[in-house]
Amino acid sequence: MRSHTRQSASVLGRPLAPRGLWHRALGRVSLLLFVAMHLACLLVIVYPPTWPLVLFALGSYVLRMWAITAGYHRYFSHRSFRTGRAFQLVLALLGTTAMQNGPIWWSAWHRRHHKYVDTADDPHSPLIYGFWYAHMMWVFDPKNDQTDLSTVGDLTRVPELRLIERFAWVPLVAYALACYAIAGFAGVVWGFVVSTIAVNHAVFCINSLAHRWGSRRFDTPDTSRNNPLLAALTLGEGWHNNHHFYMSSARQGFMWWEIDISYYTLNLLSFLHVVHDVREPPAWCRDPNGVRPV
Repeated sequence: MRSHTRQSASVLGRPLAPRGLWHRALGRVSLLLFVAMHLACLLVIVYPPTWPLVLFALGSYVLRMWAITAGYHRYFSHRSFRTGRAFQLVLALLGTTAMQNGPIWWSAWHRRHHKYVDTADDPHSPLIYGFWYAHMMWVFDPKNDQTDLSTVGDLTRVPELRLIERFAWVPLVAYALACYAIAGFAGVVWGFVVSTIAVNHAVFCINSLAHRWGSRRFDTPDTSRNNPLLAALTLGEGWHNNHHFYMSSARQGFMWWEIDISYYTLNLLSFLHVVHDVREPPAWCRDPNGVRPV
């Protein structure tokens, strides 16, 4: 969506990555691209829905939503499970196809969100900045161009992740070309444009709606809420109050009836020995009558 390189300055006294004139220009271009992608959704008039196109769009949505929820969020941001370097690369590449920048940019800002949640230093608090800013406008605010690299040292040490961060637009373009190869221009419209915008706004809803609409199981020092509708749209991310209470867990739907597709897939990948050490919340968190140990 926007350039993920940053200005040579500091936020709260922490080091930031340098950001040149070329990348500042790309940041402005990315905003225009984001608007153009929304307008391009109107091409569904030219390429009306058919069952194959709708299923293609749905599959594209699920794949890249999973890449954000299981990859960018639960793995890169919170390290809630472990995996090898090869599958880590797969998660990073898939995540960039969702048009949400590279894993380093994404994780740095998400970790900051948790550290300063619902304060002026939280980049997207609806309590502080209002709904629309928290939903998506924070991404295009020049003050958020910088990235606090001191919070993502575990990621910046990996050369292939730094490379993906620098050229995050390459997998994005490659994904659009793959959609064209599969179904022509109609495939680009449905498999890339429509599904990308749907993924973005569903993820944005966690920043905005999941802090406004839903129930609160845990008395966290923020406005996070559990919302089953958002959980369904985001493969489990809508159990947001659970997540803010125990953020290092790969499981966000604590109760058996809290559907968490991303967690189920991680369990399957664990069974297949692709991932391991999938972290769970304490047992008392999953007991409806549980009391937190003192």
